[in-house]
Amino acid sequence: MIHRSKVATAGAVVVVALGIGFATRSAAVAEEPPVSSVTLSQGLTSAPFKIKADGNRKVLYRKAVVQPGASTGWHYHVGEEIAVINSGTFTRIDGSDCSEKEYGPGDSLVEPVGPHTVHMGINRGTTPVELYVVDVLPTDATAPSVPVADPGCGTASPAGGRSR
Repeated sequence: MIHRSKVATAGAVVVVALGIGFATRSAAVAEEPPVSSVTLSQGLTSAPFKIKADGNRKVLYRKAVVQPGASTGWHYHVGEEIAVINSGTFTRIDGSDCSEKEYGPGDSLVEPVGPHTVHMGINRGTTPVELYVVDVLPTDATAPSVPVADPGCGTASPAGGRSR
């Protein structure tokens, strides 16, 4: 009798093990939806904007990281850009009047297009700034922005001051 119990127990273990393997595989297949989506970041903006397309466009979706003390340099955009600050604090300096605005996690930037909209961004914090960016560009654009000279605001320092 003891021998039969051992055989019966061993058989039950094999059946249970096979059943678990089958159930795990079935659950893994069942859990995978036919279409899925993951929100990487989201933000709010009060800036009014339009995206104008007079023909074909290419769309870039990118993650940008600005290290503490680093800046984007002065530039303007060749196409529409919408960015969401995922982490860190980002300071945007407007080249037209040297005004500054800080953006943090959950804020969105909507950048205007053209050489009359020169600006730069800087990370004055101690942690990297992570942004998720969508650029809607003319198909012949080689980059989303064009670097330009300081419009007269001076160089923004990590400490928050400006030098002229």
